[in-house]
Amino acid sequence: MTGIATSEGRSRSAVGRGFPVWLGLAPFALVLAVLFAAPVLSLLRLGFGEGAFTLAQFQRLIDVPVYRSVLGTTFGIAGLVTGLSVLASYPLAYVMATVGPRTRNLLLILVLLPFWTSALVRTTAWIILLQSNGVVNQLLMAGGLTSSPIAFVYNLSGVLIGMTHVLMPFVVLPLYAAFRSLELSTVQAAEGLGAGPLTIFSRIILPLTAPGVVAGAMIVFMNAIGFYLTPALMGGPGQTMIAQMIATNINKELDWPFAAALASVLLVATVSLLALFQRRFGLDRLIEGGGGKAGEPFTVTSRGRSWGGWAAVAAAVLVAAFLIAPIVIVFPMSLGSSPFLSFPPDSYSLVWYENFFSTSKWMAALTRSLQIAALVVVISVGLGTLAALGVSRMRPRWRALVETLFILPMIVPVIILAVGLYYLLAPTGLVGSIWGVTLGHVVLATPYVFITVRAALKSFDGNLELAALGLGASWPTMFRRVMLPGIAPGIAAGAIFAFITSFDDVVIALFLTNIRSRTLPKLMYEGVAHEIDPTIIAASCLIILVTILVLGANLLVSKRT
Repeated sequence: MTGIATSEGRSRSAVGRGFPVWLGLAPFALVLAVLFAAPVLSLLRLGFGEGAFTLAQFQRLIDVPVYRSVLGTTFGIAGLVTGLSVLASYPLAYVMATVGPRTRNLLLILVLLPFWTSALVRTTAWIILLQSNGVVNQLLMAGGLTSSPIAFVYNLSGVLIGMTHVLMPFVVLPLYAAFRSLELSTVQAAEGLGAGPLTIFSRIILPLTAPGVVAGAMIVFMNAIGFYLTPALMGGPGQTMIAQMIATNINKELDWPFAAALASVLLVATVSLLALFQRRFGLDRLIEGGGGKAGEPFTVTSRGRSWGGWAAVAAAVLVAAFLIAPIVIVFPMSLGSSPFLSFPPDSYSLVWYENFFSTSKWMAALTRSLQIAALVVVISVGLGTLAALGVSRMRPRWRALVETLFILPMIVPVIILAVGLYYLLAPTGLVGSIWGVTLGHVVLATPYVFITVRAALKSFDGNLELAALGLGASWPTMFRRVMLPGIAPGIAAGAIFAFITSFDDVVIALFLTNIRSRTLPKLMYEGVAHEIDPTIIAASCLIILVTILVLGANLLVSKRT
């Protein structure tokens, strides 16, 4: 026993040798301190007075009816989107958990493809589908359901449709994991005692899947209260949300103190929800998307699907069509030759793709986006991998706190970071250069690399590290020849997520680029905000194709390893 204990002590000592914890944590912590904490806190400080401390800006927020209305609208829309996301996700998650592997994989693709497709592209597609002469109104009038076009966009319905489409996957994934965790024997026992389908659903299924619903709903609500893009493009004046009010006070009113007060309210609401989520579920749920055990498809009753089950299947088909429709329909529309968007096109051509590749402003924006994304991938992979290594070696007592701090940029609304960086970097001359927006994207993208590498390290067999060190290998040699091949899929996945995060961003680019340095998503946003040129649809399809290729490459890497 003494020999074993001595060996274990020597092993623990060997694990910590060669890679100090501080070396892993310090680089990303420094980046967060300079490019996240400093700009955000500097911005928030303005809300409490530039000279003496005052709460005048917060009092104004309470006293002026229009600002109270914006706060009510923000939380009201976030609540409605959360409810709609839960209702739409439930049948889809149920069907995903109760079908065979092939159908389940197909449904997962239908959920994940929109999840990783640009929110700007999806919002653009919905505007085209829902406008007065869009596909939806054409179908409704052709079917005799209405004699005149219905106003679906630039009002509340447009905002709800667009935001629900973007955020719904955040509920589907944890809810699917909750369904997969159900024990079939529990349902069979209830059946044996004479319970019917409705009783089984209300007394067993619903309570046991409730944690997945609550977890997904909290994630959706946290994201929804800070939404900027969809309300700005698909809403009207009555749907102005707090993030839009912050941008308006910065860009048009030049009222920094009041924008800072609005940002403080938004930040407090978001961080409070995050603390509640951490206490109730733990950040692992957020990081791992719910996880869930693998196994045989779960069946609600041993007698097969009830009428309610088949109704859920029908609802799931409609929800899946809702998720994939805007992505599928924009492709034929991008091939139309008419300067006016229509579906199906009267004639087909590649004229809008030719216009995209032959117009200097589009090519310059595309080249700039690719340059920035490449820089972000290189920097984020280094920072995120080091941070994950450092956290995996630190004491468990502080690990949860450090993990929370490292993923904060994913949680805090992007509008707050964008405005804070604009305030911090404007005097340095970095605003308007690719380095300014690159630094902002690094802050956003590195947490994704940290999460994926952290997950890879959790599944890495520590005995391999001990064996290599015990045989005399130095830590760098062990890392290069043993650990790096083991966690390479996690690093590759993190690099892909970092690329998509940078390539897709609009909000950071809106504040940190100008007309000479704008990225492709910013150029598309400016076009959509004024008049939708068919070239924007061609650009959207190219972004979707890039996303599919990148995710396909990640899938191939995962399968090979």
